[in-house]
Amino acid sequence: MARILVIEDVPSVMFSLRMVLEGQGHKVVTAGDGAEGLDRLNREGFDVVVTDIWMPGKDGATVIREGRAAAPQTRFLAITGGSPNGATGVGHLREEDFGADRILFKPFERQELIGAIDALTAQP
Repeated sequence: MARILVIEDVPSVMFSLRMVLEGQGHKVVTAGDGAEGLDRLNREGFDVVVTDIWMPGKDGATVIREGRAAAPQTRFLAITGGSPNGATGVGHLREEDFGADRILFKPFERQELIGAIDALTAQP
């Protein structure tokens, strides 16, 4: 199974993501913000990074941009629930808006997360 880094600043969301992914047999490491996540990515290496987009400090788009430079083989899944000021209506956003390989909009179903990870880990 895959080595996955989950970067999420909301502890309950981080816990839920970890439980779902570990339940699928993946090895999951977590980070509570973008700076910690990038440090772990640079030191440990991962197959997939799941990152929230709107976080204090280094946001998810920065994580993806800097992470790709450091680990070009890593796949990136962006997750977002809206804009940093709380506005909704994010359906127009695309993966390329953040540099991600895929994007999921919160709230998403467990099976959507599993499907996104399966697709990313199946890519050469």
